[in-house]
Order: sequence, then C-alpha cells, then structure tokens
Amino acid sequence: MKCIVVCSDKGGTGKSCVAAYTGAALAATGKKTLLIELGGSAPALELILGVKDAVRGAADVLAGDCTAEEAIVKVEKFPNLFLMPCGNGNVDQDKEKLSALIKSLDKYDFVIVDGAVLSSFPIRLCKIFVIVTTPDTLSVQACARTARQLHKANAKDVRLVINNVPPRIIPINGAEDFDDVIDIVGAQLIGIIPSSPKLSFCSNNEQPLDPDSLTVKIFENLAARLMGQRRLLLIR
Repeated sequence: MKCIVVCSDKGGTGKSCVAAYTGAALAATGKKTLLIELGGSAPALELILGVKDAVRGAADVLAGDCTAEEAIVKVEKFPNLFLMPCGNGNVDQDKEKLSALIKSLDKYDFVIVDGAVLSSFPIRLCKIFVIVTTPDTLSVQACARTARQLHKANAKDVRLVINNVPPRIIPINGAEDFDDVIDIVGAQLIGIIPSSPKLSFCSNNEQPLDPDSLTVKIFENLAARLMGQRRLLLIR
C-alpha cells in the first residue's frame, strides 16, 4: 500500500479537487484506491465524487465508534475508487490513532489523504506528499512553508502541483516562471493544471469530466508519475 497525502498551507488551492481526480485516475488504472478526508470543517470529497449514502467516516473511526471498513463507501461513478468521508463531528487527528488507521488499510493499493494536519500526521508512513499551490504569491509562499515543514520532518518524497494556472500568468513576486515556483517551494513538479470553468463546474455539481478532455489527460499523467512512470507535464 502506498500512502499519499495531498496538502497545502493555504485554503482555496484546490487540493480536494486534486485529491479526488488523482484518486479517480489511479483507480482507472485498476489500482484499488481509497480517499480519506480528514478536514471536517468543510468536507469536499463527497460533493466532488457525488457520494450521498455515507453515514460514518474518519471521525467515527478515530473516536472508536466504528471500524474502518464500516466507514468506507464505494464511489459508484469510478470503479476501484472508495471513500472514507469526514464522518460525524470533528476528526481527532491523533498521531497514534492515525498510524493505526493507515496501517490497517493494506488491502488498498493507494490511500490518498486530504485535509491532514501535518504536525499530527505520522510522516514516516506516507510515501509521497503532494503540495498543491496556485500561481499567486501568497499561495506559493504558503506552500514553501509546508515544504520546509515536511523536509524538516524527514518526509520521504515531496512533490508539487501548480493548480488553476491561467492562460497568462501574472509575474509572482520573486518568480517569473514555473522554474522559479519550483525553486521557491523546494519540491519536484509533478503536475500543472490549467484553470478550467468546466473542471470547476463538474467538481461543484457532481458531474463527470469529459473523458477526452485535456484535464482528464493531465490527471492520468499525474497518476502515472505517482506510480513511477515517465509522462509529459501537459499544459495545453
């Protein structure tokens, strides 16, 4: 089982969207993939994936009110994709409880965690950390802080996704292009996702993406790179 944490030190970067569609792309390759949502204040994965029948979730598992399997639902729109939503109440992100939960999920090929509090997360159990930023200055600086925190905690592999990239990027303070963003954040670039009204509409209205769209191909390549394959960084 390979655990991947999708994270950001700033709201609004689209990390839940990246987690959801990356999970769907991994599942489409035949890999049994589980998404876990720990950010209880604003659950998003259920909305993006169109899951309506979830009764329990991570909060209930970590509180000892149910087992992990009792809190996992199949995502009907995507074969091989499963979801453990937030559940009832705030998620108790206790490091020992999270460690026990992650270790119990070895039947899955990939476990993708969204909404983790990095200071409470068992860093050593995660194979890859994916930091999601947008091209704006505040987001890049916030993600640089996240990268420093992860490197200080001896994270194994830290990757970068630049999301919601407009056709023309307004120069960032201290950064003129993607190479500068990579240098500022200090992580290997694994994906660039152009801004897309269609992506925004689909993720907010439980609608599937066009399977022939550039966005789907970008997430397919992102998933392939997470599996160790060499793929192009598509932009347009």
